[in-house]
Amino acid sequence: MQVVEGNDFWSLINELIDDNSCFLHNRNILVEAYKSGNLYSLRVNETESMYGQKAVTDNIFCKNSFYLLPCLCVRDSENAVIIWTHKKARLNGFAKLLIQLLDIKVAKYPLEESIGFWNKLNIKTVNF
Repeated sequence: MQVVEGNDFWSLINELIDDNSCFLHNRNILVEAYKSGNLYSLRVNETESMYGQKAVTDNIFCKNSFYLLPCLCVRDSENAVIIWTHKKARLNGFAKLLIQLLDIKVAKYPLEESIGFWNKLNIKTVNF
């Protein structure tokens, strides 16, 4: 889903802070992506069971949000400029799903520690 609500944007920023993510240093890129409609995340659609269990308060979701998952992608055409998932939500397939939904073909300037992830998904990496 495209991040269009200010509350969702700030919920993601707060999760970046909580995660002590190096992507927080890219805050200008994140703001510009939000403003230009190139910032994406994932949201879970609530079911009756989730409502009954008050799942909206589960730790997996961003604080002060309505089922927003703590992950994001900044897209530039078919390129991923930034992709991030909070450490509490990793290994659930969220980043992979974002890449598939956004039809990402190239990872621009990937972090060294993420090269294996991109290779596993057969996504080209470039540092131009």
